[in-house]
Amino acid sequence: GSEAYHIPMVVRLSGRLDVAVLRRTLDRIVARHEVLRTTFEREGGRTVQRIAAPDLGFDLRIEDMSGADQAQVQQRLDREVVPAFDLQRGPLVRGLLLRIGEDQHALAIVMHHIVSDGWSMGVLTEELSALYAAYLAGGDDPLPPLPIQYADYAVWQRQWLHCYSAAGWRWP
Repeated sequence: GSEAYHIPMVVRLSGRLDVAVLRRTLDRIVARHEVLRTTFEREGGRTVQRIAAPDLGFDLRIEDMSGADQAQVQQRLDREVVPAFDLQRGPLVRGLLLRIGEDQHALAIVMHHIVSDGWSMGVLTEELSALYAAYLAGGDDPLPPLPIQYADYAVWQRQWLHCYSAAGWRWP
């Protein structure tokens, strides 16, 4: 439950923001990536992944901080990183949209490291931008289907490590 395992991202948004399109965009990202719908439960002495349905949606809260000064906004964003994630119940990603002014927002997204890393934050940013632009223009999802999900990669990595250790190889 330590916040050391929390990966935060804050994006400052300037200009007109269509909140409904933003919600649709974030919901699509969660539907697209199984790992963002995954929880981890203990069962029979081992940890088991549970993947929720694609229509789970994204946990986005919205707060109006119009009139707040920069220090107050920063304090609120700092507090968003602190709450622990429940690995068994999820979600393991959450968002907060702060309305700072008429055309000024801050979008904070916090993920647990068990479902994210630095690389995936870059992927999230790229997909958020592409989907938001497409949906705002009245288009469909422009992203290609994912060739594999993170769970597939994890299985491959586990098999590779098993073969590596079974062959008697050791890290230097």
